Amino acid sequence: MKHLIGKLSLMALAGAAVVLPCAQAHDAWPVAQDGGYTVVYGHLGKQEAYAGDKVRRIQAFDAQGQALQTTRHDTDKGVHFAVQGEPAVLMLEFDNGYWSKTTKGSVNLPKNKAEGALSASHAVKFSKTVLRFSPAAAAAHGQRLEIVPQGGEAPKAGGALPVQVLWDGKPLPDARLMRGHDDDKPVVTDAQGKASLPVEAGRQAWAVMHKQALQGDPRADEYSASANLIFQAQ
Repeated sequence: MKHLIGKLSLMALAGAAVVLPCAQAHDAWPVAQDGGYTVVYGHLGKQEAYAGDKVRRIQAFDAQGQALQTTRHDTDKGVHFAVQGEPAVLMLEFDNGYWSKTTKGSVNLPKNKAEGALSASHAVKFSKTVLRFSPAAAAAHGQRLEIVPQGGEAPKAGGALPVQVLWDGKPLPDARLMRGHDDDKPVVTDAQGKASLPVEAGRQAWAVMHKQALQGDPRADEYSASANLIFQAQ
């Protein structure tokens, strides 16, 4: 029954996830499908095709934070995976590769291979979906950029969810948490990387972005990371 509830919760999240907000306008996240999960990629109501090798890491944890075994299948329609056990948290790492701004527009190539390149970034996306609030939801799981709920209690609509944003495992101050890539009222973290997110009823999706300059890398000038936190509230 708990597994069914988790599936239904994820399906509810997925129903609205095609408009998942993201600080970079594109994002990746899991949806329930065919008895397992599918990694989707897109933005603002549009899902897009992607190369399977961009999905670099898939993780699942039970309510106590124990890692669960996942089985991955790459197809021409995307990456599918199954989880053994009852997942409380699903996590993804999606490496979107190198993007160069050129004199003719943006191309999915590193700077040293793009004709007329002006600048370039290495874009990586991290996703965390909380199916069930528990100790696993309140734990940091090692994503380079990660939004970590503070406490395992499920947030209520009209209340707030305290979180901490981590970069390389350390608190990230002045990080802007947004409901959408054009959110004009972001929630900004304090000196300890902590913030309080207002909670509404239904699917919640928050995103944060962080960039780091790259030195001596001919492929890109910066590493551009985004992370999302997805959950359901009542």
